[in-house]
Amino acid sequence: MTFSVDAGIKESSGEALRLFEDADANASARIILLAVETVADILIIEDDPSINEVVCAHLERRGYRCRQAFSGTEGLMLLREQRLRFALDDCAEDYDVCIVDCSPTMKRLAFNAYLAAAGEGMVIVPVKLDSTVMRGTALTVSAIESISDALRVPTPEWRILRTCVPGLMTNAEATGAAVLDEYFPDRQFSTVIHASSKVCEGSWQWQPVTTFKPDSRPAKDYEALAEEVFHG
Repeated sequence: MTFSVDAGIKESSGEALRLFEDADANASARIILLAVETVADILIIEDDPSINEVVCAHLERRGYRCRQAFSGTEGLMLLREQRLRFALDDCAEDYDVCIVDCSPTMKRLAFNAYLAAAGEGMVIVPVKLDSTVMRGTALTVSAIESISDALRVPTPEWRILRTCVPGLMTNAEATGAAVLDEYFPDRQFSTVIHASSKVCEGSWQWQPVTTFKPDSRPAKDYEALAEEVFHG
């Protein structure tokens, strides 16, 4: 499609937002966006990059948050994979924090969670200090960045959390810790979660360790983690 942008976007309550074409340019189509007062996010689907950028820039100047797609297929993918984010937006006034616990193997849920975290959220990457620590961490970080690049959304903040840390580390665990410090020095929580049988014992009774044994070392670790997440 070829457009000659003349007057930008007309605003009118209850009407459509319309990008008018220049009458002298014999443009063959026009872009129509529904105007809904409560909408803070707008998905722009337009295959012409210059028009897509013009519409996005204009709406962002007026306070909207825009997502860009350059084909119908890409637009539908953005909508489908952001269902969790839309649901969280709907209940934002009822909750301060939403914690989504999912394994990267749960591909659709993890995909939705990464997108929901883009912007103001955080992805916590728990790792164990074993021989797979570098490969597993690198794959997770690569997945987060690839999803953000593919769908043109901000990369969510992510930080590494060391878990199941023993009181006395083996040589292999010490090597894993050194690898994390070398490659991700600024991407780790100061807090670590120490290994303890109390965590498993609590799970057998369907209780978090902070309830099961609130004075235990891992319970204190999780409290410290919550403090670090919220207050840095």
